[in-house]
Amino acid sequence: MNAGREKAKFLRAYAAGKSYEPFFEYEMLGPEVGDFFKKMLRIRGKLENCRTSLFAPYYIEKIDQLRKLAELLKHRDSPAFGPELAAHFGTPSGKVIREAGRNLRTLQYADEFENLGSAAVRKILENELRAYGLEWEVRPLLEGGAKLAVNATRGEVYADLSARFSENSIKRYLYHEIRTHVFRAENGKRQPLTIFLSGFPGYSETEEGLAVYNEYANGLLNPETLRKYSARVIAASMVPHASFSEIFEEMLRHFPPEKAYTITQRVKRGMIDTSLPGGYTKDYVYLSGFLKVRDFLQTQPSKAAALKILYCGKIGLENFEMAQNLLERGVLKTPRYLPEMELPAQNAVL
Repeated sequence: MNAGREKAKFLRAYAAGKSYEPFFEYEMLGPEVGDFFKKMLRIRGKLENCRTSLFAPYYIEKIDQLRKLAELLKHRDSPAFGPELAAHFGTPSGKVIREAGRNLRTLQYADEFENLGSAAVRKILENELRAYGLEWEVRPLLEGGAKLAVNATRGEVYADLSARFSENSIKRYLYHEIRTHVFRAENGKRQPLTIFLSGFPGYSETEEGLAVYNEYANGLLNPETLRKYSARVIAASMVPHASFSEIFEEMLRHFPPEKAYTITQRVKRGMIDTSLPGGYTKDYVYLSGFLKVRDFLQTQPSKAAALKILYCGKIGLENFEMAQNLLERGVLKTPRYLPEMELPAQNAVL
């Protein structure tokens, strides 16, 4: 809730040659969370009696993951919280860390000219959604370290309307946020089970990997963006043992202070006292997921056919054969929205 104030404090201290570790504040979990999990546990008990069904194990795993995260958040002020949060989301493999390090060493930093303000960004996002007949709302994103975000179950796109965007970045966000996250959510919404909308266990690596792949396939994954995704990997790999300041100092080797701060804040989200080890390591999936999705699609006889299966909802690569089988049997509906859809010329957004 105080991300902006802590950023200002940190950068002032850095400019003065002083050390400061941000302390972040969060909303408390309300009683509705406990009520929700009581309902989930009753459902889980029923699912235990039908484990032979195709989908029961997925729902049980999903409930267990949500329950574990909720339990973690109840004890956010514990010194053990940060390492346990990092363990919950995992850490990047050595292969991905090496790829990220190579990208940071070899790709050159080039700042993009950010000339688009809040009114232009809101209009671009709304035009894109309306062009595809999507009744989603664009709402302000107030805190959190991201410029854009999507809430699939609410049908909302959040934008940091205090930020400025380059023309290349907004084109990239259209593919990343709308033609990946929104499209997969809309297709998932049409399926017979809502887990295709909320997401299968572990789907997020494929979700973000597809989003980055769509940037890449459309010529929008420029060196600076790839450097950013690579830096997130290095930051996530440091999280289990490093403080905010230590990660920030490493990021300064590759980025100016504002960008170094943003990358560091993203992986320390969830923490109160960021001087402690641990944090939100999920950011490594942008690069790791991209590499997996790119390699997977290269092995498929038809990239278009494979994307149709991956776009049936929020599934992971590990669910590909299951979804393929269900689509062939007519259990799942054919995706309505696909990343290669042409935007009508009269609805061009830029």
